[in-house]
Amino acid sequence: MSGVTEIHEERETLVVDVLLPGHEERTTTALFSRTREELIKRDGGRCYICGRTAVEAGHPLEAHHHPIERSLANMIDWPRFRRDCVAGVWGPFARAFDWKKLDTVGPLAFVDDMTVNGMLLCKDHHTGPDEGVHTLPFPLWVAQRYGLEGYQFTKTEIIHHGG
Repeated sequence: MSGVTEIHEERETLVVDVLLPGHEERTTTALFSRTREELIKRDGGRCYICGRTAVEAGHPLEAHHHPIERSLANMIDWPRFRRDCVAGVWGPFARAFDWKKLDTVGPLAFVDDMTVNGMLLCKDHHTGPDEGVHTLPFPLWVAQRYGLEGYQFTKTEIIHHGG
């Protein structure tokens, strides 16, 4: 769409058709619960996108599995992923992970450790329609973090950065 210079609506019609690997039934592990609390403390109890606290958001903050979604753990080439982590591609926390745990405990040792594979989000920016990481293409989702204060992003969301 060339020549567009004014604010305009972009409507995404996204259909995703992939085959997710078989996996165990989802349970909340002790590792996830413990490291979620550590993630909240480390990240100052604020949503990665908007910076709101649980009180400001009106609900508990949620730990999003990032970069590896839990349901995808059984399809990951872990040696390949490990090389990227050790090289720093996924940041200092993933880089510092004790990879021996993967050999003894399995993939959930990484996946459910929110201190290395977690991103703290408010419910809106986790699963909310037209604003959550699970509902928007990544470039649109991350733009909310860097959008100008007061920018009308959707019909219902105005960009605000808490804190």
